[in-house]
Amino acid sequence: MVVVMSVSGAMHEIEAIEGLISPYMYYSYDAERMLAALRDLKDALNKMDKHRIRQVMEELSKIESLAAPYRGYSFVEEALEHSKRLLIELRKIVET
Repeated sequence: MVVVMSVSGAMHEIEAIEGLISPYMYYSYDAERMLAALRDLKDALNKMDKHRIRQVMEELSKIESLAAPYRGYSFVEEALEHSKRLLIELRKIVET
């Protein structure tokens, strides 16, 4: 039951991040890179591929450094908050 709730929570956070950064995908390579990682993550979650989920978690853990040049923009700060919550949900999934 915890895994189902965590997957649901993770999907919610992914959608929130996508909504925040997708308008900038044509202006920033970093935004497109993050969106690609989120697509991979959704696919891994749908298949419950814990190995791939761990790989994407490693990529997402680097988001702060990736976002460094864009800090100060409200949508970036909000996306970072969602990414922190996403990592918490993903840890719950891979640890069960």
